[in-house]
Amino acid sequence: MRRDWLKLPLPIIILVQLLAIDGQCESLPQELNLSRMDAIKMAMTSNIEVHNESLSSFMAELDSIRSRSIYNPLLTLSANSGINASPGEPFRTRNTQTTIGLSQNLPTGGSVSVSTQTGYTTAESEDPELTSRDWQTSLGLNLSQPLLRNAGRETNEFSIFAADSNLQDAVERFRSIIIDTVHAVVTSYNRLYTLRRILETRKAALASAEMLLEGVRQKVTPETPLAMEVADADFAVVQRRKELVEAERNVRDHEAGFRYLIGQEGKATIIPVDPPSREEPQETEEQAVVAALDLRPELLQLQISYNVAQVQERIARRQAWPELSLTGSGGLNGTGETMSKNWKEIIDGRRRFWTVGMQFSYPIGNTAAVNDYRRSKIRTEQLLNQIRSLSWRIRNEVESDMRALISARLQVRMADMSLRIAEKRLEEYRRNNQAGTSTVQDVINAQNDLTFARNSQVDAVETFAGAVSRLWRDMGTLLDHHGIKIDAEHVGKIARKAALKEESTREGLGLQLPDLEWAMEAFRAK
Repeated sequence: MRRDWLKLPLPIIILVQLLAIDGQCESLPQELNLSRMDAIKMAMTSNIEVHNESLSSFMAELDSIRSRSIYNPLLTLSANSGINASPGEPFRTRNTQTTIGLSQNLPTGGSVSVSTQTGYTTAESEDPELTSRDWQTSLGLNLSQPLLRNAGRETNEFSIFAADSNLQDAVERFRSIIIDTVHAVVTSYNRLYTLRRILETRKAALASAEMLLEGVRQKVTPETPLAMEVADADFAVVQRRKELVEAERNVRDHEAGFRYLIGQEGKATIIPVDPPSREEPQETEEQAVVAALDLRPELLQLQISYNVAQVQERIARRQAWPELSLTGSGGLNGTGETMSKNWKEIIDGRRRFWTVGMQFSYPIGNTAAVNDYRRSKIRTEQLLNQIRSLSWRIRNEVESDMRALISARLQVRMADMSLRIAEKRLEEYRRNNQAGTSTVQDVINAQNDLTFARNSQVDAVETFAGAVSRLWRDMGTLLDHHGIKIDAEHVGKIARKAALKEESTREGLGLQLPDLEWAMEAFRAK
């Protein structure tokens, strides 16, 4: 194939390559106008961390299903046959036996089994008249039940309880990953929007400086060279170009990280279309603290671990008890020359058997069980202290978020006011420059102040939106505010709420989903 390709004329090879490149260029969009909600959707469906955590949750769900296997009935089948003979003796015996059994574990920690055995013994001799065959059949029921150690449903079903708790922990861990991802997407989206606004401001500042330089040059005459004014304006243009280059680099650097965050392949330029939100949280500080203590995934995970530790402590205490078990068995026997006679005796119930017994054991000293109980008790206390510590830290985080929100709100108001003043100030300096009462440097300084005020105003709004998003994240309600819910019955599935449709329509997010729900289900088995 390679040699055939090399045999093609060079113009044909070049034409094929140009057509391939042209086709690729047409398939890739140059710009991607992206709304905030669409960015969140892309992250939910394409982010690698989200996929990995959804797979971990799915494995926890499988473990929960697997833990129920302790109640699966166990069927046993066996068959054996053998010959017993001694050299020099005219007799030998042949034994054949088959067994069928079915056993079942009980929630109380015991087990019950039913089994039947059927077989025959043949005494063979060189004399056919001395050959005989005897059939034996038995049908029995066996029961075993611990009374002290290992007794009770809590001990027997601990593996189920632990697997279910691990599934709940996986749900909360998955929710935590989703919350962090959504917060990161919103924060990075707002930052990219802010950087692009700063880039536009830098472009406008450069255009204004070039216009000012052109106006000064038009005023230059042999009588009025205006050398200082031209130098000031020329220096301002150079500075604006330098600032523009830095702004473009900041946009490209942040866009690369944001593209990985949302899982967007390709090199299309991402254009955020939604400005940072100015939505005010409605919760008071105390309401926010209460919500955080009820909904924070980290705290819920610790509470789940604490519940498991409590159960383990109770089980460990029972393991220090003596082992006392009750055993019992009973059934029917049958013998005869044929199998039918055996079963007839069993049906008639002529030959019965039963046994009842108890078994007691206790290790002298019982050091292992006693220390296991002490260790589990310490572990429970340790988890309780971790819950108290985390609750305290969560309260401090929410209170700090509230203080940051107040500061961000004031900064937005001051930035809006500074922007209005800077715009009016630049207009006044331009009029005074036209009238000859202010210098070019005064106009340049006013332009610098206006650029700074515009960037500060955009930064202030971004800081406020980040403070609100951080508060909702620390409260554990960020997913609700963005219309995302996690189906606890199907871990790894993220469904769009119906309320999201109304919110999208109201805010103009451009989601054309009137009657549909979007969902991501990561590698779930059908």
